[in-house]
Amino acid sequence: MKNLPKMNTRTLALKISGVLFILMGTAGMISITAQPGLTAFADAGKYTISDGMFVKSAFLGNYRSGINHLEAGFQTNLINGKNIVFSGFNINGSRDLKIKNTVLELNGFWLWTAYSQNIKEINYGFSLSMIQKHFEVLLGTNFRTYGIRKKALHETPIKDGDAHEYFNLMYSLSYNIRTVESRWNTGFTVTNIDYFLINQETNPYLNIHGSFRVSSPVCLFTEVWYKNAGLLNMSPNYFGFVIRGGIKWNF
Repeated sequence: MKNLPKMNTRTLALKISGVLFILMGTAGMISITAQPGLTAFADAGKYTISDGMFVKSAFLGNYRSGINHLEAGFQTNLINGKNIVFSGFNINGSRDLKIKNTVLELNGFWLWTAYSQNIKEINYGFSLSMIQKHFEVLLGTNFRTYGIRKKALHETPIKDGDAHEYFNLMYSLSYNIRTVESRWNTGFTVTNIDYFLINQETNPYLNIHGSFRVSSPVCLFTEVWYKNAGLLNMSPNYFGFVIRGGIKWNF
């Protein structure tokens, strides 16, 4: 994969988000029963390995038709110490399954992320999730590959040799004080997954989240993430935090 040419990060993000708007608008004309949407958010935080504060932005276009749902998005770095602009891309599809009175969502995904100019990570897998009034539960598995980016192979004597992990556990447990349909809500989550990140099982995030529905199609949300290194081990250590703010818009 060739590196993106150097350009203003905000310009890059606006251009790609414009393309997403056009594609979703076209999809909406094709089927009046389908519902396209957009999720956009920005992260600000600091990790012990992040070389100071970082700021990231992400845009995800989604398209729902009946019980089927498709989503794709990208992540860019606005401020970081690693000189990487485009840092993540994901695509996932899901289908609702109804068992008696319980609705489950079966999801399959593919995720590409870049930690530095030399290292990349690819994940793919599937999960099953359920929402019950105040609780949201997700369980799944993923297959991870760490690899050397092509530019690093050409410029350094590093030998190409990918490292693989199989059947890693993914989990998420959320509690909300109000039901999903409420105009405003708040709660907390314990999970080892995010839009562009899948942690090891022993390194979950803890987050407090809140949302406010401005109108029927528009919802604002905010999240505060706290991360330990090895929370499920005998001696957990502080690793970092992230503050997120964003919008969900169903057209």
